[in-house]
Amino acid sequence: MGASKAQRATAAKKRAQATALRVAGVDWATIAERVGYASPGAACTAVSEALKANLREQHDNVDQLRALTVARYDRLQAAFWPLAIQEKDKKAADVVLRCLAGRADVEGTKAPTRLNVEAQKLGDEIMAMLEGGGDDGPGDGP
Repeated sequence: MGASKAQRATAAKKRAQATALRVAGVDWATIAERVGYASPGAACTAVSEALKANLREQHDNVDQLRALTVARYDRLQAAFWPLAIQEKDKKAADVVLRCLAGRADVEGTKAPTRLNVEAQKLGDEIMAMLEGGGDDGPGDGP
């Protein structure tokens, strides 16, 4: 049979106390003693579980925020779309374009940035100079 509500609440409180102590820099043995864990390893496991649960919660919150943001972009775009298309309103078209760009940022669908070929050539030239020792450069001689 599973733990009661009271037992789960007590365990959660212990994990929170242990986590706070660890964040403060307290060692595992002391945490186990102060909070009431059977061993330093048990305290470590409890804190690890608490941190993993916190990360999962943060990821869930971020996913919810992304979905909410995309819904807002969708609603705003829908409101300005007829003006941008039918009436050729430049301000409305700008709002629609910003919505499209913002949604791409949030969803991660923005096209990757391309490398400038000239920058690549410059990088290759610098590497060649470094590999060659750079003996012919200005200021190298007497």
